[in-house]
Amino acid sequence: MDTDDKLMSGQVTGNLEDLFRFVSRITCIALLVLMAGDILFRMGEGIPAFLHISPVIQVVCWGIHFGFSFLVNRGLDEKHLSIRLRGLYLEVFVLLLFVSSLRHPGYFYFIVLLPITFSTLSAGFLRTLPLMTWALALQLFMQWLLGSHLDSNGSIAALWMNLLIVAAQYGIIGFACQVWGAAQEKFRLSEEENANLVARLGDKYVQLEEVRREMQSQYDQLRKANFQTEESNRKLTTSLAEFYTVQQISQAISSIFDMNELLKFVNDVIIGVMGVSSSTIALRNAQTDRMKVLVSSIFDKRELAVFSDFVNQDIQRGGLSVSHSMLDNDVTAEEYRFVQGRSVRSIACVPLVAKGSTLGIILIEQVIPEAFTSENVRLLEILSQQVSIAIDNARLYNQMQEMATIDGLTGAYNRIHFQNCLQEEFDRAREQGGDLALIMCDIDHFKRFNDTHGHQFGDLVLKTLSAHIREHLRKSDLFARYGGEEFVILMPHTTMRQAADKAEELRRSISEMLVSDRVISTSITISMGVSAFPEMAKNEIQLIKSADDALYSAKNSGRNRVQSAGFSGDERTEPYS
Repeated sequence: MDTDDKLMSGQVTGNLEDLFRFVSRITCIALLVLMAGDILFRMGEGIPAFLHISPVIQVVCWGIHFGFSFLVNRGLDEKHLSIRLRGLYLEVFVLLLFVSSLRHPGYFYFIVLLPITFSTLSAGFLRTLPLMTWALALQLFMQWLLGSHLDSNGSIAALWMNLLIVAAQYGIIGFACQVWGAAQEKFRLSEEENANLVARLGDKYVQLEEVRREMQSQYDQLRKANFQTEESNRKLTTSLAEFYTVQQISQAISSIFDMNELLKFVNDVIIGVMGVSSSTIALRNAQTDRMKVLVSSIFDKRELAVFSDFVNQDIQRGGLSVSHSMLDNDVTAEEYRFVQGRSVRSIACVPLVAKGSTLGIILIEQVIPEAFTSENVRLLEILSQQVSIAIDNARLYNQMQEMATIDGLTGAYNRIHFQNCLQEEFDRAREQGGDLALIMCDIDHFKRFNDTHGHQFGDLVLKTLSAHIREHLRKSDLFARYGGEEFVILMPHTTMRQAADKAEELRRSISEMLVSDRVISTSITISMGVSAFPEMAKNEIQLIKSADDALYSAKNSGRNRVQSAGFSGDERTEPYS
């Protein structure tokens, strides 16, 4: 029998027990009606003297029966009462009921045996069999006693008929008790099976509860491990993103040599990685100690102008720090004036520092509050370190480039740089069909300054002349020291006539100035030769040679003069601009 069948059996037996209880109650009511009828019968018939107390005893027994049933219905299980007490109660009950039969055989008084039969449902047939036997013996004895007293004429046949009827009644009741005893046994076995089943189910429940708690514990551990794994994955993803970003910037630093282009690339990377609304990189001017915006994603010119105007004021007021990183997720225009006109709610700023010196700042902005975290600032600090190194290296590179291309004494470009620029400018002029002029200069009687006043004064002459000429040239012009006291001026987009005019202007202004070291004061003069492409030269070699020949001609013609290549005199018709 499986679990479902056992549960169904227990439910059926429980329903049968309720049914038997109901029938027992109906039987008790029937007994009460019979006793009332017996009492009424006694009021109209003659009764032996020893049976006068029978109605009283019937009422007492009925009260005992009712009290017993009340206790059972209140929850006092019959199984917990003494079987002997229950048997004694039923014996007295049956005896007194059958004593009241008088001359009537009491054919219908077999109903009083119903409590005995129903007791088989709780005690079993074998336990109620002695009770049935004792009740039968009493019944037969009382029937014989009453029959012999009332039938004094010796109606033996009627007496035996009553005895047979009583025996038949008890036979039927005994058969019913046997059937109900079998039902009680089945019910008992079912109860035991149900109890065992409940016990096993309880054990299973305990085991299942332990398994559930263990599974819950394992589930909690798995959730914790899963959370730790997700956190590790998040950190790993963040680290990989940071590593990739730093790698990209490192590659850019090694491949992009133009500082403005590099900063623009870094700014684009910051916008892409951090998802900010705007990013700005500003560098510090060492002379003015002010921040100048070099790269920014603020495209509106008015907003960018407001940013440039007020960012230095906020730094001076202390609202914006350039000495350490800062984070503010609740930005107001009153606190940060550079955000005026823009709906900025969060900012993060880190300084660009190299060798203990502040080079600039990286400032990111977002239009929503609580947009940035310390992780964003940390990544920005990593990027700023890379950018700071790149800026510092670029400045060192520019300084080295200047040292490699600038003449250390005069501040003019050296001959190597001049040769490189000449080649580039000549190719550009040839491709674009433009003009390119060249002026060669030589200080007249320079050896006399060294011999008369010493080499230090000679160096002063060279530096003074170089500074004067550089001050009077255009930004596009290139001034270089060609060798010794010779200088050269390369002038893109300039005709030979224009170059000759400029050379004459320089010659005249130089002849009017004095070179002084507070002890010695003297004037100097220069001779100049002018040539140009495409008028006098087809390549850079011819350009240099024609200008040098013109310079040699100017020196041979008396010095302190300007000589154009291919001309016998100083002819100038086009203005210099």
